[in-house]
Amino acid sequence: MYIVVPPAGGKYMAVLQFKKLSQSDEGRQRQAALLAFSAFSELKHIFLVDEDVDCFDMNDVLWAMNTRFQGDADIITIPGVRCHPLDPSNDPACSPSIRDHGIACKTIFDCTIPYDQKWRFQRAEFLEVDPQKWLKR
Repeated sequence: MYIVVPPAGGKYMAVLQFKKLSQSDEGRQRQAALLAFSAFSELKHIFLVDEDVDCFDMNDVLWAMNTRFQGDADIITIPGVRCHPLDPSNDPACSPSIRDHGIACKTIFDCTIPYDQKWRFQRAEFLEVDPQKWLKR
């Protein structure tokens, strides 16, 4: 498993890359996200991705979100918890669910493939091309 804190998210966001080896691994990715929230209280958003997603490349992470994530089933929210006090959106003026400055809703975006459907999500492979054929001599 890799854990990446991309520059775009600062201390507020992490990407966890997870490899499910068997059906009994299903759900462990969400437990890992909860543990990350416990260990790093400043985290606000966690994106969970599979091993075939480059967790260092936010374009690839967003690709996984767009092709493997369903908002009604794959989003987990934990409202009313302490987050980073410098996040300006963690304020009662932004949401009625926020009771005090520095309290927010932590969110897990599970962009992993359900283990029993891995066969449906094979990434297309590109053919090898000899670039010399296309270069001018």
